[in-house]
Amino acid sequence: PPIPSPPKADEDRIPFKLSLKSAMGKVFSVSEYIEYLNASFKEHGVRIVGEISELKIHSASGHVYFTIKDKIGEAVLDAILWRHTYRMYGIPLEPGMEVILTGAGNIYPKSGRFSFVASSVELVGEGALKKAYDALKAVLEREGLFAPGRKRALPEFIRRIGVISSKDGAAIGDFTANLGRYGFEVLFMDSRVEGQSALVDLLAAARTMRKQAIDVLVVIRGGGSLESLQAFNNEHFVREVAGFPVPVIMGIGHERDVPLAALAADVMVSTPTAAAHRINGSWD
Repeated sequence: PPIPSPPKADEDRIPFKLSLKSAMGKVFSVSEYIEYLNASFKEHGVRIVGEISELKIHSASGHVYFTIKDKIGEAVLDAILWRHTYRMYGIPLEPGMEVILTGAGNIYPKSGRFSFVASSVELVGEGALKKAYDALKAVLEREGLFAPGRKRALPEFIRRIGVISSKDGAAIGDFTANLGRYGFEVLFMDSRVEGQSALVDLLAAARTMRKQAIDVLVVIRGGGSLESLQAFNNEHFVREVAGFPVPVIMGIGHERDVPLAALAADVMVSTPTAAAHRINGSWD
């Protein structure tokens, strides 16, 4: 059947919302029923885990079409990663990989074909994550992205601080509790910081902070495993940190491997409290 393309802006809306009771009383056309199902799927996004068994990258569009299956059992599911999503997460998918997909089901109206459209993809297993981490680290090191010579000094007397963290985590409380009473202005952007799905939030927060008149950007979260820190090891976010217009302090706890975004930052500390102390330094 024809391969579906990403929905256009006017097709990406939910055409109508019906309760189950209302839907039972309506006579749908085929296209209306597919719209109703797709709207329902989109409203209830899920995460699924499976192994890639077949994969094709469309030569013209760059979209990725593949099949994901249970490691044990015979259940299979067609899946799609649109080109921009595939490039953003930067994981070169191959048959045999075990992955977690976040997204929702979708029925292509012209064929009735069901596919799972993924909005994010992440590797499963410490070994696979470590391999991807080491490969990207080697590339960025060769480019000189982590070189001490490109690190910028913090302004002597910082006044306006941009902070990216989760409003629900302990990190922001630790940071503000240890920030000196020197009349700082703090601009805060709430962002998810856990797992691969945090990437979209982190990129959006950083790009918003670019437009603000701040002296320094602080990105903080508590400690975590390689799996929970995946967004901080994403190439797009690492480059965003390296190219940020003002110095960046990265205060991210970690178990073993230092997050790549922390290596690219101008100042790397291991806790939100330490980040606050660095800002206090000259005022103290």
